[in-house]
Formats: sequence, C-alpha cells, structure tokens
Amino acid sequence: MFYWRSLSVLACAGLLSACAPGHLYVEEGVLEGIDHRIQTQNEHLQGIQAQQSQSLSSILEAQESVVTRLQETIFERVKPPECKPEPKLVCPPQGESGTLVLGGLEKQLVGEIEQVHLSGLDATLPARIDTGATTSSLDARNIQFFERDGRRWVRFDFVHPATGDDTNVERPVVRVVRISQSISEDYERRPVVELRFTLGNVSQSAEFTLTDRSHLDFPVLIGRNILKDMMVVDVGKQNIAPPQLPNSRDNRS
Repeated sequence: MFYWRSLSVLACAGLLSACAPGHLYVEEGVLEGIDHRIQTQNEHLQGIQAQQSQSLSSILEAQESVVTRLQETIFERVKPPECKPEPKLVCPPQGESGTLVLGGLEKQLVGEIEQVHLSGLDATLPARIDTGATTSSLDARNIQFFERDGRRWVRFDFVHPATGDDTNVERPVVRVVRISQSISEDYERRPVVELRFTLGNVSQSAEFTLTDRSHLDFPVLIGRNILKDMMVVDVGKQNIAPPQLPNSRDNRS
C-alpha cells in the first residue's frame, strides 16, 4: 500500500514539475486512474493471500485426515492385549480330618504311598497308589484254582507282615483277567477276588487281582476301581490317610 502511495506521489510530482512555474496543472482523470490501479493491485494481492490461506488450510486438513486414518489402521492391526484377571487357586473346603469336599461330595485325600488294612487277611500293608492301574492288586503266592459248591475258588499263600509267615487264604473267584506281558507275546491269567479294605475313612469291599509281587516294593497296589469317585491323590505326600479302624476311632474319641 505504501509502495503504491509513493508511486502516486512521484507521479504527481512529475506531472506538477512539467507544468509552468507558478501554475499547478493536473490532467483530468490521472489521479483517479492511479487510485484505481492501486486499488486493483491491492485486491489482487488480497486474492492471492486468500488463495494461499485456503490452500494451506486444505493441506492441513488433508494431513489431519491421513494421520487419523493411519491411527485407526494401527489400532485395528495392533490391538492392545486384553487384561484378564489371573486365576486364583481356591482350596476346596475341608470336611473331616483328611477329607476334601468336591462337587458337594466328601472325598478322602491320599498320598502316593499309604497303609491299607485288609480285614479278610487281618493285616495292614503298605500300598502304592496308582491312578494308571485299572484294578487294585494283591501279592499272592502259590495260586491254585479249585471248585467248591459248583463255583470256582482260588487258594493262595499270603505273607503276613507281622509274623513273616505264609498264611493260606481261600476266596471265591469273581472273574479271571488276562494280562499281556510287555517283553513277550505270552499273557498271564490272574484271578480276581473281592476283599474288604479300609483306607483312611473309606471302608468297603473292592476287587483285587492276585499276582506274585515279590519283586516289587509294595505288596498292594490301589488302582482306579478304588480311587474313582471316592479319593483325591496328592502325589507329593505319603501316609496321610491311615486306616480308621473301629478301635482307632474309639481311641480318638
């Protein structure tokens, strides 16, 4: 603006200097033309500035749109991990001594090795708890089959832990199972008898296969037929469920 005003002054000075001394003469319309051109130039400059401002605003809006789309894409592809509460171990409620309440049922807690009482043999023997065995097993020697009253029976020798003597035992055979040998194609026929046992607070009858376990560490093996639905095994403990015989219960009370 100042620039065009200066030109106007200079132009006027030139025009005035061309006049005769003592006279001020300006041609009609000269000053109006100069002002019109100055105004036109100013409007042109303002238009350029407006266009530049509008272009800059459009560029900024486009950049913001690109940044927003990039943020949305990153959020969709790289989602933050869901925060889940860590599971907490909840101990089941305990019932009587050595039992747990699971699913509303009270179950006996046993370790990997326990003492089991066999009332038919009048003996308490160390037993290995084995969840991989289908049927429980008892050490028996000199096993012989025979018939009595039209039924098949079995006679075997049992080493009593208190005396170390062989005790002859006779029991009716419930069934006979065939056990394959892992080192050969032969199989072993084992009689199955029913014996009453007491382990912890559990006392009832169960099936036992008879076989020579003299080469093993434990004369009795407790399998799933006894453990199922009645006991919970803690393999990190031993001898936590001594047999609760009637006399021992009386002594506790």
